[in-house]
Amino acid sequence: MRAWGLLMLALAGAPAIAQVNGPVPVDPPPSSPRGGGGGVGRGVWGLGISLDLGGKPRQPRAAAWDAADADIEPQVHGQLVAVIAGDDADAARIARAARLTLLDFAPLESIARGMVILAPLPGEDPQAVIARLSRQRGVDWVQPNFRFQSLGGKLPQRFRLLGLTRPAQLRRSGTVAMIDTPIDTANAELRGAQVTQVVHGTSAAPAAHGTAIAALLVGTGEVQGMAQGARLISLAAFDPDTAASGVSQTRYLARALDAAWKLRPDVLNLSFGGSEDRLLAQLLAALDRRGVCMAGAVGNGGPQSAVLFPARHPAVLAVTAADEKLRIYPRAARGPQVAVTGIGAGLLAAVPGGYRQVSGTSFAAATVSGAMMHMAECTAVHDPAAMRRRVAAQARDLGTPGRDPVFGAGVLRLRAGVE
Repeated sequence: MRAWGLLMLALAGAPAIAQVNGPVPVDPPPSSPRGGGGGVGRGVWGLGISLDLGGKPRQPRAAAWDAADADIEPQVHGQLVAVIAGDDADAARIARAARLTLLDFAPLESIARGMVILAPLPGEDPQAVIARLSRQRGVDWVQPNFRFQSLGGKLPQRFRLLGLTRPAQLRRSGTVAMIDTPIDTANAELRGAQVTQVVHGTSAAPAAHGTAIAALLVGTGEVQGMAQGARLISLAAFDPDTAASGVSQTRYLARALDAAWKLRPDVLNLSFGGSEDRLLAQLLAALDRRGVCMAGAVGNGGPQSAVLFPARHPAVLAVTAADEKLRIYPRAARGPQVAVTGIGAGLLAAVPGGYRQVSGTSFAAATVSGAMMHMAECTAVHDPAAMRRRVAAQARDLGTPGRDPVFGAGVLRLRAGVE
């Protein structure tokens, strides 16, 4: 078992609908993203949560959800992901030839490849398994089935910081998507929103993290979303763990990213983080080529923590968090990949059953994703590279002059004349 863990860590360094109030279809298999994992280890990050719910919207006195990265096992034990140039019949052939158990197959149209999930026999030498599988005809590469974790009122100040001064400016058309935990589509904050939810490998039970992100994007009540009026697509691929953060795997995130490629939203929010993942990296690159603007949370591991994947991917705008006084969130990760600062500390957000004050880079990423719905680069010309250049050029510089590893280019700011 230890050999498997060491090998998977070594591989990690390699180029690695339901309408609101309607039934929620499940993208098979509907098993828990926790899969064969278990135990605790370093490598994948998330947030710790404390709860403060109330029947009526109110601003809590202190942060009730203060995001801090958690430690979980970095990959699913005893499972491998093979990326192949073939279909389900090829997957079955490869499994037989490599003497492995075929657990799952999914065609990934965005990269014209198939994803195969395989398991070796108990006690097999992991290096021999990898070598045997890699030699099979049609196998492009083999990697771990990584595990990932979500990072996770009317507050006019955060809108003014972005350059928005009138409520009417929050109204947007277009589509914003998110990959997160399932959301509470019946929540009061989302009743006036156009919400679609598709479930990928998780239960459909509403969870706090995804609901908070959704409200910050399109909320229309006490929680004012940045992109009110936009259609929201929730691609749920995370199950809540005991700490109420979300846990997922390469296996389910690949399906969700491929679905996003097919749906082609204007903006995609990625408030989760984990290990560098070659398959997910290719899917992100395909989304970028398709013209989908993406924002990701840098992580909440503290000043000594590196920026997590997928935020560190060049196609994703890496977002750190500050409060409304423009003080950096103390637990935000730092590094050269930090692109921009969003308001993500001390925000009121909706959760199943009530409201909660939230802090963390997840919520800053949602703020930035909503703001990106105000950019023609994302909603009209679909040019993510141009969006990233504009964000860097218009940001209000903070901290050390110029771009720095703490604030990036500074706090995101839209021009006074918002599109």
